Amino acid sequence: MFGIKINKSALGWGVNRVKKVFGNLFSLCFRCVLPIKKGRVVCWSYDFKQYSCNPRYLTEYILDNDLDFEVYWVFRHRLDVSSIDKRVKYVRRRTWKYFILMNTAEYLVTNVRTDSWKIFWNKRPGQKYMMLWHGGVALKKIEADAEGQLSYSYVKKAKLDSKNCDLMISGCRMQTDLLKNKFWYSGEVLEKGTPRNDIFFQTALHQQIHERVCREYNIALTNRIVLYAPTFRRGYATDAYRINWNRVIPYLRSYFGGEEVTLLIRLHPNLINKVDVSTLMNDPSMIDVTRYHDMQELLCISDMLITDYSSSMFDYTILKRPCLLYATDVEAYDRGYYFDFRELPYPLARTEQELIDLIESFDNDSYERGLQKFFTEQVGLIENGTACQALTEWMKLHAIR
Repeated sequence: MFGIKINKSALGWGVNRVKKVFGNLFSLCFRCVLPIKKGRVVCWSYDFKQYSCNPRYLTEYILDNDLDFEVYWVFRHRLDVSSIDKRVKYVRRRTWKYFILMNTAEYLVTNVRTDSWKIFWNKRPGQKYMMLWHGGVALKKIEADAEGQLSYSYVKKAKLDSKNCDLMISGCRMQTDLLKNKFWYSGEVLEKGTPRNDIFFQTALHQQIHERVCREYNIALTNRIVLYAPTFRRGYATDAYRINWNRVIPYLRSYFGGEEVTLLIRLHPNLINKVDVSTLMNDPSMIDVTRYHDMQELLCISDMLITDYSSSMFDYTILKRPCLLYATDVEAYDRGYYFDFRELPYPLARTEQELIDLIESFDNDSYERGLQKFFTEQVGLIENGTACQALTEWMKLHAIR
């Protein structure tokens, strides 16, 4: 009307800045008047998008064993939480109760880097922040080893996050070395296993999980399940995920002795609301499980895993089931690797035809020998199903007196 042009992106940035300022002022008010509550635990996973990973398994261990902790979860406002454990108390992000819990919790538990300014939280004396990293054995270079590919804002956030952190956890010798040397972290590392991997040792639960997932997605209980779980690429690119499953699935059926196969496709949580998964599905036996809350449950029920660079391959190893790698961009992938692909115990296919050839020629005995050698000599795996117990013992030891 007056010839004034408004820069919408700048306006949006300004609004977000104001929200952060006011949110942190609210938090300051709560910190001034409310005491820390002994035994209160606040958890979130993948930026409040899921009920999953290490915080979930720690929560359920506490609930199953009736331990003296008060646990809450935080979720985004429109996130569907109807399928989570009914015993779990939860709040929505940025509500009044959220502000109260974040500022009075004795323990704050997550599985990813967190920008404390963005979540309206400033650590108080007496609070313990436990960043239970979502990775384990690493294939892709991470944190300081990948600093050249990370944004300035991420590195700044990561360094502050590590400064706030009181505890990180490890399930193998390799991960311990990375946490101590590459995470800008000088605090304590509890080398007692990974909570989310305890489930692989609880074999009595696997059939229950299988039945529940099959009911949810209308899968026949007798079907073999293959999980395809590639990791994310820069710019949310999906070209590397495109496989003609109409051509591949008959070979999977043949591998399983002619039994019917259901193929589950699960993309990285970073791609939720960013990618149309339906464009990658070209066979009626395929089901999109990207929004399923927990990856470990999907691993438990899968008879085979196909991935590319995801650390899920190393978790899946505990089950000693077939894992194949399909990666068309091994040479071009932009993060670098800790292992030469020839060192890994997982067969690698760079093309669709090579994937078919691997399925046809897979030798399970040779595969298991390779797993044993790799995880003993190069990784130093220490997972034994007691990580949650060790973590709660640490929490009791460091509780407010």
